[in-house]
Amino acid sequence: MNKFPTFFIDNSFSDKTLCEKILNRMKFTVSTSFDNSDIIISSKRSYDDKICIFFEKQNRAVISNNSDFTAIEDSKIFNLIELSILKSTFLFYDNNVYNLYDLKDRYRNKISKFLQALVVTMEVEDKDTNMSHSQRVAFYSEEFSKFLGKDDDEIKKIKELAMLHDIGRIGIEQLMLFTPTRINDFETWDLEHTVTGSIFLSSIDELWFSVPVVRSHHEFWNGTGYPDGLSGEEIPYYARYIGLIDWFDIATHTATSEYEGILSPQQAIDFISNNSGILFDPILANKFVEFINNFLEKNKFV
Repeated sequence: MNKFPTFFIDNSFSDKTLCEKILNRMKFTVSTSFDNSDIIISSKRSYDDKICIFFEKQNRAVISNNSDFTAIEDSKIFNLIELSILKSTFLFYDNNVYNLYDLKDRYRNKISKFLQALVVTMEVEDKDTNMSHSQRVAFYSEEFSKFLGKDDDEIKKIKELAMLHDIGRIGIEQLMLFTPTRINDFETWDLEHTVTGSIFLSSIDELWFSVPVVRSHHEFWNGTGYPDGLSGEEIPYYARYIGLIDWFDIATHTATSEYEGILSPQQAIDFISNNSGILFDPILANKFVEFINNFLEKNKFV
């Protein structure tokens, strides 16, 4: 068998549009013809003469290949569809889906690690801790996640998002250094790092999940942030999460006109507490204040 399988999605599947997007992202062909397809996606019936992905419910799919049935379960419909597609493809080639899934994850991780290293290389390193801004944000994001009792997979994801959140800053400082006629535009360019970073990462399929954080981590709860003026829960959860810790690190390490110089950790904590529900997600802000006070009682400030 020397071709990639062609998929057909029948109209019974309620998440047909999402499924088409996933198939397109994975470079598979979606056919409008049942007869010319190799793998069928359905939520009503299975087809005896073809490999079929039969979605029984939101967190379970059954892959049938003549008399062979394999059940797949997942808590998220996106992951369930993606894994089901990979599984059915390996049945098509008579192989093990998990080998490809592992290879795909390792490839994504390689791209992410390369970009994280690039971010750290371009950032200023603190002489006392040997950590850059993104490394500190990742450190506190990880510790805060543990404090909140998040599971290992989510902690790993949050740490990765924290490392990538300022990817759009790469090149901005260099542009300002070598184009002195534009130095007065630095503030504007600085604001644009959220848009620049989100456009860059949106071109990398493997890192699409990080785009909302990169774009929206400078949005404020009351809608006065940038670049889109989002407010409240319009702001993606992880953008609110990373954005809060990002603000704390900037305020305590970077002299800016906005906050009239570097704030002490306590001054920054007081600011967050006073602006809970104004600039910051009230639940996250209150929990972060509790966390950071507890952390600083036992550990050295990073």
